[in-house]
Amino acid sequence: MTRPKTKQSPPPTTSSSPEGYCQSCGRLLPRENKTDPTPRKYCSSTCRSHGKSPYLKGIRTALIEGYHRSLDDRPTGQVILCSEVEKNTFDPTSNKDKDEKVDNNQTSSLSPTEQREESRRAARRIVAFGFPSQGIAEEGREVEAIQNGKSVETSFAKGEWGIRWK
Repeated sequence: MTRPKTKQSPPPTTSSSPEGYCQSCGRLLPRENKTDPTPRKYCSSTCRSHGKSPYLKGIRTALIEGYHRSLDDRPTGQVILCSEVEKNTFDPTSNKDKDEKVDNNQTSSLSPTEQREESRRAARRIVAFGFPSQGIAEEGREVEAIQNGKSVETSFAKGEWGIRWK
């Protein structure tokens, strides 16, 4: 499955995708070769190395908790943009407590582009796998991705998008 062109709108979400999702970035996996006996977990070697990285584990945990906290603080149906959670997690001058933030030594080596992508990866994983798979077991509600007021497939969302409770 390829990404839409620049001018195309992203396709709607599909509740039952035969391809599955990457364990690291949450994007749709390409169709599998039927002769391969083992199912794929990652879409690329980069995702395979990021998925097992202990360095990114603390950053990913802080992002997941940030999304959960932001969704719980807002009324049902209100969209939480990826950029909001990114700012709250990575910006040292934000009004959150320092205990809730990621260690500045970890984030200092991440460029702003990498910070934005990690935030979006976390959101895609939440939409694809839910909060229980990300370490927040008590949350059983589903989350959907929203862009320009419409539900979208996160693998193809371009520009600013966010998540909300279904």
